[in-house]
Amino acid sequence: MAVGAHPIAVNVNTGVLSYSSSEVREYTATTAGVATPVGCLGGYVTVINGGGGGGSGRRGAAGSARVGGGGGAAGAVLRDFWVPASHWGATYNVTVGAGGAGGAAVTANDTSGNAGSLGGQSTVATGTLTVAAGYTGTTAGGGGSGAGGAGGGAGAPDSTAGASADTSGGAGSLGGFNFAGGPGGGGSGGGITTGNAASDGGAGGGASAIGAAGGTGGVAGGAAAASPTALGAGLPGGGGGGGASSTSAAAGAGATGAAYGGGGGGGGASVNGNNSGAGGTGGAGYVSIRFVYA
Repeated sequence: MAVGAHPIAVNVNTGVLSYSSSEVREYTATTAGVATPVGCLGGYVTVINGGGGGGSGRRGAAGSARVGGGGGAAGAVLRDFWVPASHWGATYNVTVGAGGAGGAAVTANDTSGNAGSLGGQSTVATGTLTVAAGYTGTTAGGGGSGAGGAGGGAGAPDSTAGASADTSGGAGSLGGFNFAGGPGGGGSGGGITTGNAASDGGAGGGASAIGAAGGTGGVAGGAAAASPTALGAGLPGGGGGGGASSTSAAAGAGATGAAYGGGGGGGGASVNGNNSGAGGTGGAGYVSIRFVYA
């Protein structure tokens, strides 16, 4: 039987899939050498990659356009991929991808921000087969002087991009919303305009299919960026809010994306003499396997 086939009966009157029993195993940490259950027909594998980290903001001179960091991309998702018993080895290994690190705050004058890191890939490896969500996307950029701050590019399948920062030093943008059952992208950090006006960070994108909201962006001179609430049980999370910029103190950091797979928020820009805001860490990944028995 080929991978991807479903050896489960369908009731022609109700359309309901039926089987005798099943067992769900969930993983939030990497685990090796797990025994494959004897007598199963196979298992449905779900993987969520870790979300990408946000970029940090620029630290630059008054009168220049200082750009916030881009938001991190959401982790890619592969749900309920059927692997029949013939492809399972005696044991299997689970890798749970960590959230990508945010770009470090800038501590030197006239320096652009640092890029965030990609989230780790979540996989299930058994026998000769490895199940993974294929494309992991691209990193979020650090803020520059009127440039940079690009949002992290979406992975595949079912990922969303992080928000790109405003190139004139304006307010951060909203992270990508996911309408297909995956996590949300991180909001971008706020910049500082040539007129030396500080800007708010952008909100994180939500996981709309399950009603998960993104985190709120930071407010210039006010509240810090916030992380969204994780809904748990393997559900995708929203993206972290972007940090606000500051013209008189250290800029705000981007917030961490929610588990599972939310992108981290971008950090805010700052004036020379004060550190820029660091990018937020991406939300952690997740793996589950639902073994089916006759």
